[in-house]
Amino acid sequence: MYITTYSGNENPENFDWSKYFVQPSPDEVLKTMDLENLVKNLRKHLQEDTSRMVFILGKMMLKLMEGFDFKNPEILELGAATGLLTKWLLSQYEGKAVLVDKCETSYQAFSSRIGYLGKSVTYLIEDVFTLELEKSFDIVCSFGLVEHFPDKKPIIAVHKKFVNQSGIIIVLVPLDSPLSRAYFEVYPELNLGYRELLTVPDIEDVLKQSNLEILRTQISTGYVYDFIGVLCREK
Repeated sequence: MYITTYSGNENPENFDWSKYFVQPSPDEVLKTMDLENLVKNLRKHLQEDTSRMVFILGKMMLKLMEGFDFKNPEILELGAATGLLTKWLLSQYEGKAVLVDKCETSYQAFSSRIGYLGKSVTYLIEDVFTLELEKSFDIVCSFGLVEHFPDKKPIIAVHKKFVNQSGIIIVLVPLDSPLSRAYFEVYPELNLGYRELLTVPDIEDVLKQSNLEILRTQISTGYVYDFIGVLCREK
């Protein structure tokens, strides 16, 4: 149970609730607040947690992938970082995966957390835009990649380049919601490059403009920020 801080001077048991509906101006409220302590508390409340992320991601992905029964798929994750999305896909469908990210520290973080799935994954430290592979994949996916590009057509084109004719593309991006906005406001150290928070119509328009058919869209609930998952394929 979490009890919010009481800000009045009266005895809480005899609180005059008529004042609740006579709100002071935002400037008046700010003058009464300890802003440094507020930010510290928000950072604590909105702190990332890997176990919780895996749980929330799993719930959303089960809904997104409902009805798609892959057996030992070939998976490609672009801008993979620690490969969280691929790890979930492999846990559900087995198969093999190629992860691509040009960041050395991302690879190191992946290597420290891969566990028993290590033999199923190849990690390439390469730029996705210059990537050349001899095969196509049943699933091409990304989590937290597309939103970093003002012009999204080139990065979507990379997804399309490597998916086979019967394959699917999965794109996960942060949702433009009050929760997501608050999270990225109080964690400025994460805002090192361009990032767009996208609405569902935003990301669906991006994918449609790249001639992709949207099969299903899901929104996460319960994490410290919100994200959208879109399942699509080439028309």
